[in-house]
Amino acid sequence: MSSRRSVKENPLVVFLKSAGGLLREIMKYNMGRVGLVILAFMIIMSIYSIATLPGDFPSKWRHATEPPWIYNPKMAKPEWVRSLGIDASKTSIYSNLRPQESRIILVLEDIGRIAPEYVKALGMKKLSPFGYVEVYRVNYNLDVNDYVQDVLIIFEVKASENVNLSRIKMNVLTLLTRPDGLVLEISEGAFTLDKVRPVKIDHGVFSLQYIDYFKLNVTLEEMKSVYYIAVFGEPRAGGREFTPLLGEYQVTLILSYIGIDPREIARMFGEGSLKVNVEIRVLGNSCGLLGTDNLGRDLFLGVLFGFPVALTIGFLVALATVMIGLVLGVVSGYFGGRVDEVIQRLVDVIVNVPLLPLLILVGVSIQTRGWAGWPAMAILMLIIVIFSWGGVAIVTRSMALSIKSEQYVEAAKAIGASTSRIVFRHIIPQLIPYTMAVLVFSVPGAIIAEAGLSVLGIDHGLPTWGRVLADAQANRGIAYNMWWWILPPGLLLGLFSFAFVALGFTLETIVEPRLRRR
Repeated sequence: MSSRRSVKENPLVVFLKSAGGLLREIMKYNMGRVGLVILAFMIIMSIYSIATLPGDFPSKWRHATEPPWIYNPKMAKPEWVRSLGIDASKTSIYSNLRPQESRIILVLEDIGRIAPEYVKALGMKKLSPFGYVEVYRVNYNLDVNDYVQDVLIIFEVKASENVNLSRIKMNVLTLLTRPDGLVLEISEGAFTLDKVRPVKIDHGVFSLQYIDYFKLNVTLEEMKSVYYIAVFGEPRAGGREFTPLLGEYQVTLILSYIGIDPREIARMFGEGSLKVNVEIRVLGNSCGLLGTDNLGRDLFLGVLFGFPVALTIGFLVALATVMIGLVLGVVSGYFGGRVDEVIQRLVDVIVNVPLLPLLILVGVSIQTRGWAGWPAMAILMLIIVIFSWGGVAIVTRSMALSIKSEQYVEAAKAIGASTSRIVFRHIIPQLIPYTMAVLVFSVPGAIIAEAGLSVLGIDHGLPTWGRVLADAQANRGIAYNMWWWILPPGLLLGLFSFAFVALGFTLETIVEPRLRRR
């Protein structure tokens, strides 16, 4: 008998039963169902974010001048805008490439047999491919009146322990065959395999030949500022203006390995003790689901990471605020006396402390100490909780005082019911609907507070929706023309808030019968 009674008095069981009944009531209202659908979407996206993004994603987001962001186009529109008829060149990534040709080249004439583009190109005699040579080709179709930002070649070297990479040198030659038949050398490089680095379009490589071919009246310095337009465009007005040259382009990559006997290099490639993975990226002006920012960061990934952060901040802050306020309010109202006096004076202090200036002060201190990530966020969340529970405590105290004077509570005392039984069986269950309403209304407040701090310049180091908006605000000179940088995080903040406001209004309707529609 005593075990059954203890199960009934378990506060967790009481809470779960009350919450389950409340959920069934919410499902009866349209606004409640809308709020739950949005909340379910948020939870699903949060799970997807946790499952797909690496654990060090916040660190990668902060270090925007390092891979992978430097391999993306900058300020690129979302890829799907192309389907709306907006002129935005696509970004194409060609990975896991295999060479179309690979052989030992010792005579210059042999290169013409495996790479005829080399013979057609302008000014190719300065860098002749000898040694073990590989040729890669990819095609890119420019189908809109737009230009391409860059052509990037990325290398990944894998070798067994007995291969001395510092002895093997790789010469890189990138050719671009345009739709008009002109073949341009757009980049070159030479480095040992232990120090490989990406290669991109070099205006100094092709400018002289380009100017000479089209008989342009421009200087090399002028050419430098429009090199990517020139590569994918036709010159007008003596090279002062350009129009996009539409059609199919071919990128030809010629790699020649020297430094040791070419036959030894060929053997290592053949047996797999040496591998060089090649990736060719044609960086257009559209990329990904939500485009990129001014540093090339994928905004979809930044927004995706914001889902679990928003739910974590909102729920933890709101839950802690409501639980502290509920417990202290009930204790204050039920016990009265000195306990009530101490708690109420503490509440007076809490509710009169200005929260925003305090958060700014704490945030600046966090930045000064160099703290970042979840530890910094946890400190800000703790400050919000400490100075937010006072209002809940005031209301729950008054409700506890009213319930304490009810006849059934007096009857429970008369038959010897314990204090814990009275509190958990007769007082707290009646406060659950109110506390749930306060809980859902408090969730958007917490995430909006974080977003406001980010926009004000308080950087906690996590890529939240507020942080994405703060970065856009810091670069407002260019971000105001990049709607894909501003609208998605802003709309998600609004959607997140609307979900809990809808749930809050539904709970108010449930708690207050006069608000129900007949």
